[in-house]
Amino acid sequence: MKRDILSERRTPPTGLTEALDMLARARKAVDDAYGSDDQLARVAMHLIDCAADASALLCREGGLETAREALGCARSAVVAATAAVRVIHDETRV
Repeated sequence: MKRDILSERRTPPTGLTEALDMLARARKAVDDAYGSDDQLARVAMHLIDCAADASALLCREGGLETAREALGCARSAVVAATAAVRVIHDETRV
């Protein structure tokens, strides 16, 4: 889900619009390449969505602290996803 950052704050932080556009393109590329039937692709798209949502928080009043907290949660999700990929990889090699 792409946020309308311009409606939440008049001037987005430098580079935020470009970062959100890059995340949207990355999500589309994963979806185009792997589709929503692939479990790992769905996880990747969800993490991209989380990053976009956390980034969009920067436009709100007090958004920096909220975005930091959201990014902390996203980092935890990435660690969990990485562990899951390693387990799947190890199981398929055996």
